Amino acid sequence: MSRTAQPSLYRRARRQLKSLLARTLWAYDGAALAAALRRLGVKPGDTLMVHASWLADNGFTPSGKGGGPAAFVAALQQAVGPDGLLVMPTMTYHDESSASFLARGAVMDVRRSASRMGLLSEVFRRARGVERSLSPTHPLAAWGRDAGAFLAGHEATPASFGPDSPFARLVARDARILLVDAPFSTITFTHFLEDRIRHSLAMPFYEAAPVPGQVVDSQGNRLTVPTLVITEAANAARREPRLVAALEHAGAIRRARVGNTSLAVIDAQAMVDTIDRMVAAGDSFFADGRAIT
Repeated sequence: MSRTAQPSLYRRARRQLKSLLARTLWAYDGAALAAALRRLGVKPGDTLMVHASWLADNGFTPSGKGGGPAAFVAALQQAVGPDGLLVMPTMTYHDESSASFLARGAVMDVRRSASRMGLLSEVFRRARGVERSLSPTHPLAAWGRDAGAFLAGHEATPASFGPDSPFARLVARDARILLVDAPFSTITFTHFLEDRIRHSLAMPFYEAAPVPGQVVDSQGNRLTVPTLVITEAANAARREPRLVAALEHAGAIRRARVGNTSLAVIDAQAMVDTIDRMVAAGDSFFADGRAIT
């Protein structure tokens, strides 16, 4: 057998084993997911913002049948219930800055522009009863109690994650942020924290003038939405691992596994409290803080 054939056979056997484990040892359903979320502090009536990666061998197999992202989204909806609110980011670009996205004149069509924030977010965006905000750069999708009011006016504030945005309403609603097989870097709520502490930074956080963004609303009307973008200097100075370390030190990140799925929950208010303490101590998760790296 050739050397090249050996790795190929190994990879095939590994895939087959993971697929078998996902159907047996790792298998779990929506009830098991809801139970794991309850252990992490998520309960019916909560506002839950989800950042997720969909992994084929995560073990989610509702009712003994083949799982799928639509069934997983339905399980998340059941976990918060109709009196809760389920939220997901639905940005329409990936591996690109907001400034670059706006500079090329891309249009965010609230009905047609696909989410590039993972398969679950796109499936959620298309689900019945889900609404979407009109931010050209950071649109959010929401389902549940007061979804429309939660998303309203996102296009009216130049700061997409500022104090007048839905991101601020996450704090007012005592929201929880859920990671499903996703890294901390996917959490868009950190931009709200950055906006909150921007005046303490050594560099401008936003460019001086808003950039026009293009949005098409649900009636097909094209809107021009002035949008503030983060400076290159601020993006370069960000040191997110320092925020993660501070949250870990505060015990703010709660973790669990269900099947072959990794879950982590952080309360939005705990993130606000942590960054406020950091700034009060003369630090932040930007390179102008005390622990410059």
